[in-house]
Amino acid sequence: MMSPGISEHPEHKLEAQRVEHRIEIYIDGEMVAQSTNAIKLVESGLPPVIYVPINDLKNIDLIKSSEYTCPYKGHAEFYTLTHNNKKFENAAWSFDHPYDEVQELTGRVAFAPDRIQELRILN
Repeated sequence: MMSPGISEHPEHKLEAQRVEHRIEIYIDGEMVAQSTNAIKLVESGLPPVIYVPINDLKNIDLIKSSEYTCPYKGHAEFYTLTHNNKKFENAAWSFDHPYDEVQELTGRVAFAPDRIQELRILN
């Protein structure tokens, strides 16, 4: 069954690709996520986004800050990150109940590139 957003906008393409390399994410020079199970979402009109399993986060707290319904991916929750007593407003998001076409995003979180220091894709 097609999700509402996809069926209403067939020209909008989404492709979830498994990342074959280790991903590391840094905030303030400290690694806050490391994963060998990341997904890269390629979406029409947007730069690719890396999603890592929530279980691969460390030394970081996610505090729900807002919600949004994406017409293409489903219901999203935005998070404020706290790390070393600093807050990074709306710096991450997840789709806990994504549309069928992007079920791979369930249980994963993405980070706003302008709110993290570095995302490394390693061999």
